[in-house]
Amino acid sequence: MASNAVVDSDVLVVRNLTKIYGRDLQIGSRKFGRSIIAVNDANFSVKKGEIFGFLGPNGAGKTTTIRAILGYLTIESGTIKINGLDYQQDGLEIRKNIGYIPGDVTLYGNFTGEELINYFNEFRPTDQAFLKKLRNIFKVDLTLKVKSLSSGNRQQVAIICALASNPDLLILDEPSSGLDPLMASRFHKLLLEMRDNGKTIFLSSHDLSEVQSICSRVGIIRKGKIIVVEAVNKLRNKSLQIMNIEFTESNAPSMNEIKTIPNVIQVEKQDGSIQIKVKEDINDLLNLVTSRRVRRMTLEDSSLEDIFLEFYKDEMDLEKEK
Repeated sequence: MASNAVVDSDVLVVRNLTKIYGRDLQIGSRKFGRSIIAVNDANFSVKKGEIFGFLGPNGAGKTTTIRAILGYLTIESGTIKINGLDYQQDGLEIRKNIGYIPGDVTLYGNFTGEELINYFNEFRPTDQAFLKKLRNIFKVDLTLKVKSLSSGNRQQVAIICALASNPDLLILDEPSSGLDPLMASRFHKLLLEMRDNGKTIFLSSHDLSEVQSICSRVGIIRKGKIIVVEAVNKLRNKSLQIMNIEFTESNAPSMNEIKTIPNVIQVEKQDGSIQIKVKEDINDLLNLVTSRRVRRMTLEDSSLEDIFLEFYKDEMDLEKEK
């Protein structure tokens, strides 16, 4: 029996999710097998009308988390609820209203796009008005067999099939893979429109510019553990900002004077200007700058890519040492 409907704005709630592949086995003094913790005590939630970005490198646990949410895996511990329903007990009911694009899309090659749409209609009734909109956005020829299409056009077919029922929750794993920039832009615009209409979107992507442009919050997973869940703008405010300043020669502060300012991480001269890297609060630095005469100044926020790499900096350093 289905449980009570969700009473707040959280559509997807993941609590203490742990998934282990394999197992350790010991017979006498000999050890066999090997267990791997793919996801370790993961906690996050996604709100109604939100595009939530899910980030991590290959092997971090993204796809395992997605497959667990969809009920494709048995987990060791934890709970997953979608609109207040349990992912296992109410799995069939839940999946009726989920649009899913896997990271490794495989479609029946001998089917045409039209045949695939009709096939999926047997499981989730197509919203004909929304399908008409999708046909206008995506220009792939749906009368052709899938095996004759390019990878980008196959991806368009997958998107149309996943969205044709106009589901309330989308779970998208690398959905823009293979799309050209124009088609990716159209797709992003569509996702934003769906969000504005109350749809909820869980987006896993390696394209950090894509995530930065359309997601309001992100979760970053590392070695199976969720290390941060934060609004994109707050993450950027907490992260490094880069200030480039060109002072008049007569009143430029010394490098040491700048270095003593709280939150200044790095100072170096570059082609007549001074580049300053500052983290979080920049007001003390601004007080110094505004007390001097400045020819030119620019201030750049960290991109989501910079922030992501900062969380993985120690792993990157280890790779360099090898």
